Amino acid sequence: MSRFLNQILDLRYSRVLVKILDFGGFPNLEWLDLEGCVKLVELDPSLGLLRKLVYLNVKDCGNLIRIPNNIFGLSSLKDLNMCGCSKLFDDSRHLKKPDISSKKKHDISESASHSRSMPFVFEWTMLLHNSLFPAPTALTYLLHSLRSLYCLREVDISYCHLSQLPDTIECLRWLERLNLGGIDFATLPSLRKLSKLVYLNLEHCRLLEFLPQLPFSNTIEWAHNENKFFSTTGLVIFNCPELSDKEHCSSMTFSWMMQFIQANPPSHFDRIQIVTPGIEIPSWINNRSVDGSIPIDLTPIMHDNNNNIIGFVCCAVFSMAPRGEGFSSPARMELVFDPIDSHKISCMRVQVILNGFLVLTKSSHLWIIYLPRESYDEFGKIHFDIIRGEGLDMKVKTCGYRWVCKQDLQEFNLTMNHEKSLARTCKTLAI
Repeated sequence: MSRFLNQILDLRYSRVLVKILDFGGFPNLEWLDLEGCVKLVELDPSLGLLRKLVYLNVKDCGNLIRIPNNIFGLSSLKDLNMCGCSKLFDDSRHLKKPDISSKKKHDISESASHSRSMPFVFEWTMLLHNSLFPAPTALTYLLHSLRSLYCLREVDISYCHLSQLPDTIECLRWLERLNLGGIDFATLPSLRKLSKLVYLNLEHCRLLEFLPQLPFSNTIEWAHNENKFFSTTGLVIFNCPELSDKEHCSSMTFSWMMQFIQANPPSHFDRIQIVTPGIEIPSWINNRSVDGSIPIDLTPIMHDNNNNIIGFVCCAVFSMAPRGEGFSSPARMELVFDPIDSHKISCMRVQVILNGFLVLTKSSHLWIIYLPRESYDEFGKIHFDIIRGEGLDMKVKTCGYRWVCKQDLQEFNLTMNHEKSLARTCKTLAI
């Protein structure tokens, strides 16, 4: 059933929808949701005429093979979700040649509407590797498209058959959330210029060998308006078996977290969550337990008259392995903060949901959660609960916590400056 309220068209889970013939009747459309339209094959080129379109969701449209390239000229587009559209980027398919007669017809109609968008419907399949058109031409087109989409805030292309990500991903300067889960990249371009990036998902990137460069501490910004609040902030690097130097991954993600804490007011995020490969609690965690629970020593915060404590960080090392053959459902882990007064029922819960269906071997990961002081209440104990997905064997090996002080950030800055100075010295000596 469709719902059209001037600016919204909701066709989610329309099981019989194969193609939308014309978007011309929706000139003010801002929100188009086609999630779960499993029979949808293509989108009409008139989609590119929707100059006010802000949100486009084609998640789990598994048979979608054609998408109009003129949508990549829509500077209004801020949220693009292509999760699960595996046929759009399937290198086993072939790119169709444009229909010249169709081009002429559309050129006439678009001239009348003063549109400059390109009308062809390409199969988004061989943009980077194809045998019918030269690869440089296809690559040039893709690079141009990214530059046109500079206003994008959220991009989800997880579980698509995309072979690589172009360097011009850095053109998306407003990008805040990027989900690349389930894509078989071996390497990723630098993300250092994505100064507003607050969430990156790389779960189940089975061929990924190295983490991309993340934004600098002095360039991570809290985005485009002063009332911005990041409900989900963090990094998910889960089940990436080919990652080299997993210890470096842990230190790199911790560094990113400390940078983010320094650069962003606590009023703009309620927590930071990181999942990364790891087999032990980091050395900077000074309170530890050999199981999944630990009491909280409240002495530091009770005597903190100068507001030196800025937050609370806790973490757990957990293992996950497939249990026999068969389907594995998503697994949910919870961090539970128990109140000091045992008679109170209220507690705070932080969740992480991991897709376990692609877990093929046993592995250990580190889950880190940071809470600003403003988010902390009178809690006396933390414990980690695992709600096991079917077909998975999960276990919390150890956990710990630390009160984060202003001095910790200062020491971190000194360490970072020392490492940068050392790197410059080594570079000079190499010359």
